[in-house]
Amino acid sequence: MVNSMEKTHYLYITGLIIISIISAYVLIVLPHGAAIPVLESTFFLFGLALNSTILLWTIAGYLLLRWIRTKRKNPSLFIWSISFFVFSITFVAHIFRALGFPDANENLTVYHFFAWRWGMPCFSAGIIYGLLKILTENKKKQMIPSIIILFLGFLWLVLGLFIIPSRDPIEFTMYLFLHTIWIPVCFTMSYIFAFYGYKVKEMGPKLVGLGFFLLMVSYYGWAPWHFEDVNYIWFIWYFIFLLSLIPILLGFVLMSFEEKHK
Repeated sequence: MVNSMEKTHYLYITGLIIISIISAYVLIVLPHGAAIPVLESTFFLFGLALNSTILLWTIAGYLLLRWIRTKRKNPSLFIWSISFFVFSITFVAHIFRALGFPDANENLTVYHFFAWRWGMPCFSAGIIYGLLKILTENKKKQMIPSIIILFLGFLWLVLGLFIIPSRDPIEFTMYLFLHTIWIPVCFTMSYIFAFYGYKVKEMGPKLVGLGFFLLMVSYYGWAPWHFEDVNYIWFIWYFIFLLSLIPILLGFVLMSFEEKHK
């Protein structure tokens, strides 16, 4: 134990030396950072998308790790993990869009939009399916609502983007999908987690519920502020979306500790 602590102190001293050298260099040279021209007008999108992706992957990774450590007893953890990984595809695209890759721009064509947004109906169906796996043992009650959500989600994408004539197919599709599937699903997740937390007097589920509520609210902000002249406000809603992921992550982590101390 003592030897282990001594090695830790050596690491601490080594770290202090390294940061001291770096700080001394900065104070003496006062370096001027190199410009990244491609990010001059997209740095805000890059930052928000990068942080969102990291948080989504962290949530997904934690749920997957939790599923493995609990000897795969709770399939909902695995289902939710995959759902968050799939959802992150949109935000990975935002990162590359900010870096100047034109094919990562979901608004380029209806085909690009479908390519980078198909994860949203999958996420909606997946999180509901994971929830129903906990609420009922009846496989029909687990599968039927989830399949309906998945089917309707892809139906809206196909109809809105490729079949129903409209002035702006992408805008029409987003309105249709958000207000018939996404927002009701987020509200359902928010309510059930918050209600469960209230009943068992635990904070973890309440935090997850709060996160899904903020997630729902952030997408409510899309419709009025996605227009070009007020698009800068849309980025504030994007930030609220990013904030919504924090209580979801903290809630899932706290639920693990609360379960251990029951």
